[in-house]
Amino acid sequence: MTEKPEETKENISKTEDISKNVYDATAMNEYERPIAVYVRVSTEKQELDNQLVLIESWLKARGLQADYRFIEQPMSGSEDERPQFLALWEKIDKGEIKTLVVAELSRLSRRMPTLVNFLYKCVEKDVTVVSLREEWLANALKNKMFRPIVIAMLSTLYELERQMISERTKAGLERAKREGKHVGRPQKLSAKEQKKIMELYSMGVPISRIASQLGVSRSTVKRYIIMSQKRGKQ
Repeated sequence: MTEKPEETKENISKTEDISKNVYDATAMNEYERPIAVYVRVSTEKQELDNQLVLIESWLKARGLQADYRFIEQPMSGSEDERPQFLALWEKIDKGEIKTLVVAELSRLSRRMPTLVNFLYKCVEKDVTVVSLREEWLANALKNKMFRPIVIAMLSTLYELERQMISERTKAGLERAKREGKHVGRPQKLSAKEQKKIMELYSMGVPISRIASQLGVSRSTVKRYIIMSQKRGKQ
């Protein structure tokens, strides 16, 4: 009769180590290197720390480590002109990144067109995008067959969103017109000041002097004169 070997702490420890190594190898094969991390904050440092903790914990649990870290600090300017985001996009375009990890997709861009174009580039360059918040999306993007379908769905949602915003804007403008509200750029001058422009202009006062008196540009004075003349012809 064969005796069952005693499960000593040493045996259990070896078994756990083997299991861990198998798991780590699987994770490393699943997420190719180089691995990049992108973190973006609005204002608070705490938000940056929270994102980094989440991402680093995710990497550590899978026996992975980041090869590149792109940390976007708060800045003014265009959404599409963020230096770290542009540097990330460039490395992906050059094929220097195979896996990208973010806390959530909105960190990449709040503009749907930019996000869709970026994800299309990732699909084109065979980059796996992992979003810790949108786990379902991360799993879909890992599948090379489903990637184009997911991006196409996002693109369709963007187009629907754009059309809905356009329709709401048109409806709002029509409602404002019906209510007699001013539509378009805000008036720089009051009705009294506009009347003053036409009085001075009819007296032969030069446009440059009118502009100086009212503290506006010559182009503004010209615009109000043209608008007044058009109204007079109607």
